[in-house]
Amino acid sequence: MRHHGFVAVEPTYPFVPRSNRLLRPGQFWAIPLSDGRFAAGRVMASPAFGVGDRTGVVVGLVDWVGDGPPTEADIAGRPVLVQAKARFEAITMTGGEVLGVRPLEVDGLVAMDPHAFHGGAVHHKVWGGRTIAQYAERAFVQS
Repeated sequence: MRHHGFVAVEPTYPFVPRSNRLLRPGQFWAIPLSDGRFAAGRVMASPAFGVGDRTGVVVGLVDWVGDGPPTEADIAGRPVLVQAKARFEAITMTGGEVLGVRPLEVDGLVAMDPHAFHGGAVHHKVWGGRTIAQYAERAFVQS
C-alpha cells in the first residue's frame, strides 16, 4: 500500500506480489494442476506473522477446479477446504499472480486468526511455498 497523503493505492489486477504489502483478504489466484486443469487459492488474511511482517499471509484452498484460471464468478459461494499461514511465495511459486478480489464476507468465509495464541487456540499450520499446490493435487487430481 503506497501512501500519498492519507490515500492508500489499491493494486491493479493481475499483479505478481513481491511482499504481502498489496495482499488483501479475498484476493484469488490460479493453481495449475498436473492434469492441465486449475485450482484456486484465496488470500484469507495478511499479515500472518505479526505487525511488522512483510512476507506472511494466510492462504486458503478453494473447493473449486476448472479448465481455465478461476474468475470471480467461478469462486463465488465456494468454501475453503483448508487454510494455513505461508509466505507470499505460496502465490508466486504456484500460480504466479493475483487475478482479482472477491470479499470473503460475501461467500461467508472467515479467516483463521493468525494472531490467536491464547489457551485453546487452534494450532496454526505453516506451509512451504508449494504446499497449497500439493493439497490441490490430492483434492482434485488424485481423488
